[in-house]
Amino acid sequence: MKKPMTEKQRIKIKMYIKNGIDISDLIKDYSIKHEDLSGALIKKFCRANDDMNGINLTKCIVGEHGAINNISGAKLRNSRWCDAEVKGVMFARKTDFRDADLSGAMLPNVEYQYADFRGAKFCEICMRLGTNYGFGAKLNDSFFADLTKGWNIKVIVKTDEELANDRRDYEKNL
Repeated sequence: MKKPMTEKQRIKIKMYIKNGIDISDLIKDYSIKHEDLSGALIKKFCRANDDMNGINLTKCIVGEHGAINNISGAKLRNSRWCDAEVKGVMFARKTDFRDADLSGAMLPNVEYQYADFRGAKFCEICMRLGTNYGFGAKLNDSFFADLTKGWNIKVIVKTDEELANDRRDYEKNL
């Protein structure tokens, strides 16, 4: 279990952020739920199954080229990732991003299988769309219709039963 964040630790984190110093070691043992870490450099962000609801990661640089970080199973409801950049690979499988603001985020190597993005904002986001990266992800029914406005294509939404069949077929082929 993570320690509660202290005011002394927050002040130290803010000083590191102001000076462009990696805060990975400052946050690793602490709960960062509802914390404002905007503008931070966080090279090591391995917080699988952690409760980080309400965290503000606006304009953060998370990870580094050639590294792997894992936030799979984490709770990130109502989090802010505006203009954040994820470097390297990040596993975010079965992660709860409901109502998150991902506007302007650079997430090209985030693997988000079965992640829940319902209610999330995706304005100007860079994110890979594809079965390998996002199989089983939950999105608003209007996600692809909104995405493809002006592309002159028809979007078909699958039923829950069709999705369950697809999931079974996918898992058989693993």
